Amino acid sequence: MAIKRMLAVTGAVAAATLLSAPAAQAEEAAPQAAPAQAEAQADGYLHVYTGYNGAGWCDSWKGNSGDWGVCRNRVSSLWNNGYPGNYDDVWVYWGLNHSGARRGVYNGVALNDLRKWDFDANTGAGSGQALNNNISSHQWTNLP
Repeated sequence: MAIKRMLAVTGAVAAATLLSAPAAQAEEAAPQAAPAQAEAQADGYLHVYTGYNGAGWCDSWKGNSGDWGVCRNRVSSLWNNGYPGNYDDVWVYWGLNHSGARRGVYNGVALNDLRKWDFDANTGAGSGQALNNNISSHQWTNLP
């Protein structure tokens, strides 16, 4: 009987914990990085890839970019490996020159399948669309 009660209490605590955490924050707090990414030190760059899970490197930037050039609308995963501190987060944008819809990516986060992520609602042209093969520019920032 004691074991059944312990299992019931443990299950209730686990369920309450899962239900109280927003889904997007939970996944961003513990990103699934590719093996090479998981062990790398911060290098100050936003890395973008044409394939999922960090496959098919396309480009990397230390500063802002108003036009992703050959990577524009061709990226399926990305990794914010910026140095921790001020301006270590990134806004990725639907349009050129930091225009249209945007989505924030916190420092250290790898989004390994951009089909799972959308641009924020009500942020301009492209709002609500998937990030996959749909990003044109980015800007370093401090996210809330």
